[in-house]
Amino acid sequence: MIAHPVFAVFYRWTGWLGDRAGFAARRRRLVADAEGVVAEIGAGTGLSFRHYPAGLQVLATEPDPHMLKAARRAARKVNVELTLEQAPAEALPLGDASVDTVVSILVLCSVADQAVALAEANRVLRPGGRLLLLEHVRAADPTLANRQDRSERRQVRFAGGCHPNRDTLRAVAAAGFATDGVHAVTLPGIKLTSPGITGVARKPD
Repeated sequence: MIAHPVFAVFYRWTGWLGDRAGFAARRRRLVADAEGVVAEIGAGTGLSFRHYPAGLQVLATEPDPHMLKAARRAARKVNVELTLEQAPAEALPLGDASVDTVVSILVLCSVADQAVALAEANRVLRPGGRLLLLEHVRAADPTLANRQDRSERRQVRFAGGCHPNRDTLRAVAAAGFATDGVHAVTLPGIKLTSPGITGVARKPD
């Protein structure tokens, strides 16, 4: 994630448009499966906060201080026990096996080191814990994947460090998660980032 005050405003605006186009419903369905103690990585401006079911204990992390300001405002309007900390997904301020659910929504495209971030998610989850995913990924279609590759440098520069061509599902499996509960989806928005995945990956018991 590349921190910048202008991008934080842009992200908030595009996030609002994305939610109107269908992302809000996907966020709501995803976090409905959250249980117990929850860690949300890369919470951005807090767009998912209002969708958490009552009764959860949520720790949300966000590395960008500009995003964090908006997330703090969003956190004041929710009915769950929610705390915010400034931290990257690669260094979560949580103990080993301390949470039941990790939530990752449009984050793994932009973390500096995807393998380290997923290793951290695995570390903080209890055995049998769940990683809830809503991410855009590398296209299965070779033509679109080629376009993602060609656009990567520009996308990273102008979209907060976002890599449109990461094979995130493969990375999740390589991090030790069972991915049979994750499926492909077409996400709203531009064609470049429309290939996506969503669902539940599990840490083995």
